[in-house]
Amino acid sequence: MKYLVIIFLTVFIVPRTISGLKEDEKVGEDQQNDQMAEKVSEINPDEFLEILDLEPGLRVYPRVLKGSVSEEMNFTILSNYSRYRQVCWESNGPYVLSEMKCLNLELDVNNITVHLSSDLLGIYYIRFYTEERGVKVYLDSPDIELVVKRQSEKMNTLVTLLFTVVLGLALTLMGLDIDIQIVLQTLKRPIGPAVGMLSQFLVMPIGSYLIGWALLSTNYERLGLLLLGCSPGGAASNFWAAMFGGDVNLSVTMTFLSSVASFAFTSLWIYVLGTPLVSKTIPIPYLRLVISLVSFTFPILIGVAFKHYFPRAGKMLKEKISRPFFFTCLLILPAVGTWNNLFFFYLATWQHLISGTLLGLVGYAFGAGLAFLFKMDKPQIIAISLETAIQNGGIAFIVLSLTFPSPYSDMGIMPILGFFFCSTGPIMFVVYLFYMIFQKIMKKRKFSQVAVEEEKELERL
Repeated sequence: MKYLVIIFLTVFIVPRTISGLKEDEKVGEDQQNDQMAEKVSEINPDEFLEILDLEPGLRVYPRVLKGSVSEEMNFTILSNYSRYRQVCWESNGPYVLSEMKCLNLELDVNNITVHLSSDLLGIYYIRFYTEERGVKVYLDSPDIELVVKRQSEKMNTLVTLLFTVVLGLALTLMGLDIDIQIVLQTLKRPIGPAVGMLSQFLVMPIGSYLIGWALLSTNYERLGLLLLGCSPGGAASNFWAAMFGGDVNLSVTMTFLSSVASFAFTSLWIYVLGTPLVSKTIPIPYLRLVISLVSFTFPILIGVAFKHYFPRAGKMLKEKISRPFFFTCLLILPAVGTWNNLFFFYLATWQHLISGTLLGLVGYAFGAGLAFLFKMDKPQIIAISLETAIQNGGIAFIVLSLTFPSPYSDMGIMPILGFFFCSTGPIMFVVYLFYMIFQKIMKKRKFSQVAVEEEKELERL
């Protein structure tokens, strides 16, 4: 009888019980899936397209998280685990802050929103992991992209306005150094401008493109360096030409001609080399080029006219005011530009610094080398070297801002800022200091030599 009961239970009761348990388990999973589907259905349709599957039972949205510096942003975790699990996240951005770095996911559908912010603009990534015996095990899934833009674009506008006013005054004083007759003679025999144009619109674009591919990691950065290499000469080259004893007339003439030629050559190089980098049409800021040309030429013509009609006052301003004002501009404007781009010091890598340094060295070396080969005088060699290397970075900034929103455009200017800091900005003051020391030594040596010759002449008498 006992054996019959055991057989009955084994054949009829136990299978039904197991089947019932499986059905209950399946019902529970179906309910969880239904709840998960309900949570997903509550998501905005636009956000639904941004859902990222991290692993079975775990989703996150949005795929791309966008916001401004110090602005609160958030992403949401949707989970449907059949067991308790802890999932953590981390970012490669050192200034990305949040109070929730690890999420405890219970045995049910979870919908957890994580709030975070960043004190520094940039493009960062968020990735997820679990911990097993103290070791991070990263989930095999794409990362969330975290895009942090500038808090306000108004400061850029104010800085641009300041630069425009100060440079206008400086260029007006620069006009006091210009001799129209020498400029016309230079245009009649344009060997110097031709050498400068060859260096500026052939060597610099190709050099910037090759350096970008060799050292920089993203196409935004490569495009930024290329745009800098394709830009015409900047007004700073005229100031430094005056400070280093270069041919100011040649420098100003070259800046004017390169600004005119940029309508063709800058457009050509951007189309040939820039467009394939980012697989999109890059807008050419023709209006900005016109404004740049007019804002450069008009103040200089005012200075030339002032010197012509008021020669005594023009001479006084040239001797007493112009050089100190140039030096002040070369100090203040870089300082303001640095303050407006402080993020550079947090995000700069050795690639940004080296690429900017190399591009500057290419410009200085090729400009001076070609001028030397054409047997030009020392002041002309100085002017051509400076004009080749010191580009109008404002053109590159404008093109980047028209092509990409912040912070992509900000990342594109990283090598440009590297060029500024290591080739044409603060480093130039160090070079100028050594130049002044060298000039003092040479002047003293020349004075001593004259004194010795005078003594010998007196002894003969």
